[in-house]
Amino acid sequence: MMKINIPTDVKEIIDDIYENGYEAYIVGGCVRDSIVGIKPNDYDITTNAKPTDTMSIFKNYKIIETGIKHGTITLIKNKNEYEITTYRIDGTYADNRRPEYVEFTRDIIEDLKRRDFTINSIAYNHKVGIVDAFDGIEDINKKIIRTVGNPDERFKEDGLRIIRAVRFSSKLNFKIDNKTLKSIYENIKLIKNISSERIQEELNKILLSNYPEKIYILYDAKMFDIFEMKNVKMNKNDLAKLKSSKKDLVIRLSIFMYILGDINESKKILELLRYSNKIKSQCITILDNLDNKIIDDKVSIKIYLKEIGHESLNYLLYVKKILDMEFEKKYYDKINNLIKEIDLNKECYSLKELALNGRDLNALGYKGKEIGEKLNFLLYNVIENPNINNKTDLINIINSL
Repeated sequence: MMKINIPTDVKEIIDDIYENGYEAYIVGGCVRDSIVGIKPNDYDITTNAKPTDTMSIFKNYKIIETGIKHGTITLIKNKNEYEITTYRIDGTYADNRRPEYVEFTRDIIEDLKRRDFTINSIAYNHKVGIVDAFDGIEDINKKIIRTVGNPDERFKEDGLRIIRAVRFSSKLNFKIDNKTLKSIYENIKLIKNISSERIQEELNKILLSNYPEKIYILYDAKMFDIFEMKNVKMNKNDLAKLKSSKKDLVIRLSIFMYILGDINESKKILELLRYSNKIKSQCITILDNLDNKIIDDKVSIKIYLKEIGHESLNYLLYVKKILDMEFEKKYYDKINNLIKEIDLNKECYSLKELALNGRDLNALGYKGKEIGEKLNFLLYNVIENPNINNKTDLINIINSL
C-alpha cells in the first residue's frame, strides 16, 4: 500500500470522522503534490458525512460555513484551516463555471468522477490507502495532464479548467494529453465566460512557475483573440527569456507583454484582467521606457530616478538586461554601480531632497506656479552638480536669475 505522510492534525480529523461512523480522505492537489514530491500548501478533506454531521463532529472547534450549500465547511484546528467537503455529484453547469446545484453522495468514486484532471482525482487516507479510479497515478508517472472523462464535457462545465490545464503543465512540466489539448483549442472561447480575476490568478501562477513558456499553449489556442488583441504576435523562442528571469510578477508580466509583440495591445491585459493600480503602473513604466537608450552617465541615471523612482528603474534595468544581451554586456552592471554610488553619496535627484523648499521660495517673494518652476530649475542644477545642494548656493542661483 502506498503511504503518504500527512500532518498530525489532518490524521486526527480523519480519525475523528471515522470514529463517528463516516469515512474521510485527503483529496486533490495535496495528494498529487505528495506523490510528485512537492510539499502541499494545504490539505483538502472529503467525506461521506453531510455538512451538518461534520459540524456536529467538530462542534468544539471554530467552524466557518465556507460553502455549505455546496457541501464545504472550513475547520480551524491549531490555527490552520482545513476545508472539509461532502462527497458530491455536480448538477448542470449553466454558466461554464459553477454547478447550479449539487447532490450529496456516499460514494467516493462518484465524487472523484466530477473532478477536473486525473492527477487531481486521487484520494488517500492512512486506513484504506490510495483511491485512484481514473488512473491518476499512472498519469503522474507518465507526466501527463488528462481530464477525467470527456475533455469537452469537463471544459464546458468549467471554462477555467482550460487555463488550469496549462497551469498544472507549467507547474509540473507535464505534457497535456493530445485529446485534452485538442479540446483546449476547440473550446478556448469558453474563457470569455470566466471572471477576469480568476483568469488573472491562473495566468499569474503560470507566469511564476518553473516552466512559464507553457503559456504559449494559450496564445497558440488564440486566447488573446477573445480579448480582441488581434495584432499580438509572439515569437515562441522569446519565451526562454521569460523562463530565465526572476520569479517576480511585475518582471515576468512585463516581459510577457513585451514579447507579445504589440505593446499598446498587450497593455490591455492589465485593464481586462484587473491588475492592481500598482502593478499596472509598474508594468506600463517598464514598457514605455524599454526601447529608450539608457547610458552609464550619472546625470542621466539621476534624471531617470527623478522621473520613475528607484523601484521602477531597478525593474526597468533588469527587464532590459533580460531582453537585450547587448545592454547587459555594455551597461547593466555599470549603471547599477552608479545607482549604488548615488545612494551612498546621498546625491539629490528629487524635490524632497532639495535643500530649498517651497516655503523658502515663498519667503523670497515667489508665488504659485513660479515656485514649482524655480524648484524644478534648481533640481536639475543640483542633479548636474551635487555640491551646490545647500541653501546658500541655491539662493544665490535664484538671486542671479
